[in-house]
Amino acid sequence: MRIYDPYYCNGSVVTHLSTLGFTNVYNKKEDCYTVWKNQKSSEQQPPPPPQFDVLITNPPYSEDHIEKLMNYITSPTFDNKPWLLLMPTWVHKKEYYLNAISSDRKQLCQPFYIVPKKRYVYLPPTNFRVKKESDTHKKSSPFVSMWYIWGGDMSTNEMLMKAFRQCSEALENCDLARSKNALRDLRRRGGGGDGGGGGDGGGGKGSKKKKQKTGK
Repeated sequence: MRIYDPYYCNGSVVTHLSTLGFTNVYNKKEDCYTVWKNQKSSEQQPPPPPQFDVLITNPPYSEDHIEKLMNYITSPTFDNKPWLLLMPTWVHKKEYYLNAISSDRKQLCQPFYIVPKKRYVYLPPTNFRVKKESDTHKKSSPFVSMWYIWGGDMSTNEMLMKAFRQCSEALENCDLARSKNALRDLRRRGGGGDGGGGGDGGGGKGSKKKKQKTGK
């Protein structure tokens, strides 16, 4: 499997993914927006666009980086490949995100969501700055984040969600929401980010517990 992470930090993503068995990872120090622009052009100019099967990334949260990313992965050039994006929870309410997954699009795009039960801790790259005593309390992102996942088609989506439900370690650490509505229900039950919750809005653990309590 060829993996593409367009946003370069210090290259550690290549090392991390290789420990999981994914050794074909493209993550280079280049302007991905220039690469994407060249991909649309009939006259290819360096750098050439990477060849990949799936995009996995944690984009910068500042400026309009996330919007540019959403525009790219839902463009005809991207060819509806699978993607996994680690982004703040507030992204799913943004207009550019809603437009990207709109049912009015020619290409179907209905992502599901993996929500960590405990807030992710983000560590700065090695030698990024001089360590201070107070750094111990400054490792978390100012935003609660979750995974936005699209398998490229609905059958792959279902396969990925099934694999998640069959993994006890995944269920112990994260909640699954198969849609924006299920994500809303999960939030109402107190799931994701700070613990609690459970289920995917469609027969998960949370739904079963509710049925037992009501006697249905």
